[in-house]
Amino acid sequence: LSYYLFSLQQMYRREASYCDASDLKVKTLRMATVDQITRLLLIVRKVKHRRDGQNITTKMLHDHVNDELELRGATEVSIRTIQRDIEILNLPPFSIALKRNAQNGYEIEESNYEGIDIDQLLEPFDLLNAFNADSGLTEIIFTEKYSYKGTEYLFKLIKAIRSHSVITFGYTKYLEEMRIRSLEPYAIKQQKGQWYIIGKDRSTQTLKTFGLDRVRELKVLAQKFKKDPAVDIAQKFEFSYGIYSSEEYPVEDVVLSFDAADGNYLKSTALHPSQEIIEDNAERFVIKLRLRITEDFVMAILARSWSLTVLEPASLRERLHEIYKKALERNDG
Repeated sequence: LSYYLFSLQQMYRREASYCDASDLKVKTLRMATVDQITRLLLIVRKVKHRRDGQNITTKMLHDHVNDELELRGATEVSIRTIQRDIEILNLPPFSIALKRNAQNGYEIEESNYEGIDIDQLLEPFDLLNAFNADSGLTEIIFTEKYSYKGTEYLFKLIKAIRSHSVITFGYTKYLEEMRIRSLEPYAIKQQKGQWYIIGKDRSTQTLKTFGLDRVRELKVLAQKFKKDPAVDIAQKFEFSYGIYSSEEYPVEDVVLSFDAADGNYLKSTALHPSQEIIEDNAERFVIKLRLRITEDFVMAILARSWSLTVLEPASLRERLHEIYKKALERNDG
């Protein structure tokens, strides 16, 4: 958890270094504390999750933040502090514009907010403050065992991507020896709690994805590369489920049926961004997806086998039938 705090503080300092050092607000960013970072995130989350028709005023933000700080065992702040926090939100690394509406309340300009998951950023601080708030939490909070995710390389990768610098690293595939890779880095992607680096392999000039949990001894070289303008990372993963985006899997329309109980879950947690609800009633919940039917997608729908019916395509229905058949044979008697 302390890593998240350190990382976000470092992000503040690095981003602030690009700005005018004489700017008082930039100096404030460089000295960001846990409480201040938490306040900034609480403000944006409150505005982001406002109810339809709700007008979020400065006083409401002030009351909300102080209530949350009290729960976290932190000191209350003045309304002027909240006003300064709102000003800071316009600076890097957030660059989130909280604008006044006609009712003198705050709204977020979506164009400036796109791509930033405030809830995900706030979670480590909620946890960090909870663990520091009291002793004896091991009796009431049970966490998963931590697994290495390679997040120590994030800042190096950000630097390499921005400066168009070639990187090298040792990479170990499962059940294989470590090999040295040379990559032109284009983007960083997170998927289901894991981090990945996407770039052009120098030896094949093909776009590849590498899990940071299997990266070792990453180095940013002085050697530069020219970014290929034809590479569109967002488009590459548009029809992917998870991290796999190989064109060996064609893009297909998939129609799935579930029971109403599963439907309630899938309405709040879509299987894929392309999910379109075709039917929703007491008997069944039918959705249509457009994606590549990769192994990880098959595993995802197998996890909902108790109510799943594959309506289209027939090839996917046959594939699951064969999986179920072999599973029955292995577990018969």
